[in-house]
Amino acid sequence: MKTKITLASSVLISLFSASMVIAADINSSKLPGYDFSLLDIEKGCVAKRDGGSDSLSVKCKGNHLKQVARSCEGFINGGLENVKLNCGGALWSLNSKCKIEMRGASKGEFNCKL
Repeated sequence: MKTKITLASSVLISLFSASMVIAADINSSKLPGYDFSLLDIEKGCVAKRDGGSDSLSVKCKGNHLKQVARSCEGFINGGLENVKLNCGGALWSLNSKCKIEMRGASKGEFNCKL
């Protein structure tokens, strides 16, 4: 009986570990059609407020993230805690995967669901 429980536990632990590795690979993989991942966006892009307006432009480090800066922008809707990300074209899926969190009145960071 003890051997069966130990064997079953070992199988369950192995399956759980394998699923964690697969999930990590998916989360760090490149977005389809692009040479960057959600993690690259989090690390390389920020939102900056344009003067005193409620619009935010996206600035990214590195040439591989230029498409994000060109396709995305942000809007402050009634306070720094209420910011909307708007990405167009092929990057529209980022609207549901990422958000902008303001770290002050003039700068925000990206937080993506990895």
